Amino acid sequence: MKESHINYSGMNLDYKRASGLAVSLADNDADLIDPVMVAWHDKKSSRMSPVIEGGDVNTRWHDYGASHGGKLEVDINGEYDFIFADSSAFEPYGPSPFINLHDNRGNEYLCQINALRDPHNPSKEACVVLDDWTSKLT
Repeated sequence: MKESHINYSGMNLDYKRASGLAVSLADNDADLIDPVMVAWHDKKSSRMSPVIEGGDVNTRWHDYGASHGGKLEVDINGEYDFIFADSSAFEPYGPSPFINLHDNRGNEYLCQINALRDPHNPSKEACVVLDDWTSKLT
């Protein structure tokens, strides 16, 4: 796996800014046609993705990224790490039969498109309400 390092100084470095820098670098990498982030590690807050219960937060994210097609690892200031794979070899999924909708109270739903009477209003027949945990999965 190719390794790149970014030394960033200036405005406060948080996850959002660090991931933006990493994505920009990956987008400009000639070896990656269609980069996709497969794993990351935020050392300052001891967080990683994917979250693997019981996994070592300092290494498990890297093992996952390396074993899931990781081609580029980006380190930013020794505080954030990102692993990118190339998704260009995979066929696109095409249109999804599902859509996320919100009701007038702000509740989020996952709805089957072809079962909706009104494509802007969630209905009990076509939708399931998402809670804070399940909304992150869609």
